[in-house]
Amino acid sequence: MLYMLDTLLAPFARLMVAQGVLFPDLVERLKTHYVAAASDQTEGKITDSRLSVMTGLQRRDIVRLRAADPQEERPNHLATLVALWQTNPIYADKALPKNGPEPSFETLARAVRRDVHPRTMLDTLLAAGTVSQTEDRITLEHTSYQPLAGSEDQLAYLTHNLGDHISSATDNVLGHLPPHFERAVHYTGLTVSQIEELRAEHSAGQMALFEQLSKRASNMKSLPGQSGAHRFRAGAYFYPTSDES
Repeated sequence: MLYMLDTLLAPFARLMVAQGVLFPDLVERLKTHYVAAASDQTEGKITDSRLSVMTGLQRRDIVRLRAADPQEERPNHLATLVALWQTNPIYADKALPKNGPEPSFETLARAVRRDVHPRTMLDTLLAAGTVSQTEDRITLEHTSYQPLAGSEDQLAYLTHNLGDHISSATDNVLGHLPPHFERAVHYTGLTVSQIEELRAEHSAGQMALFEQLSKRASNMKSLPGQSGAHRFRAGAYFYPTSDES
């Protein structure tokens, strides 16, 4: 079975080497997830010995890893800012003054994070091309925040998207009911120009759907008494390469 995982492990290894993650550090991190997965799949009493048998890890590793406190991740505040800009009626469809009373970029940024200066958020969004600035007006140019290549934000974006994607596919393989929607289209024998035409159609269709889902989800959250404990992530990808790859 392990050879079947090469298509997953090869790009993952490329990413780890590019990010300077050493193999021993990766293995140590992976041990934590092995223990968590074995605990989730254990029926009845969870013991160190049982987890050791299921994972192949030594009992001393099991004891140490079970006692460790998991680190809580913070949401991406820039993605939250862009989503709020689009869905909150106070800000939606408006070019905002940089500073001043609501609605302004300053008040929007403060609504998302009070511990990060609005100027810092603005500089990052300008560098990424998410917004543009003309004199004292800030205009939203894109409907989502795309972090700069190689940035820590981009790595977090990648891990969240791929993490949820592989989780949905894994649930399906393990027989989760109801199954998650997880589909892909695959064709060979196309030209570069045909690929670019299909890419443009895919991008336009997906962005329209994502904007619709974002607005609906925001409206649902704003309904009184409708706050819940569940979340979702809907994603898409388009990966072209040569037939020889």
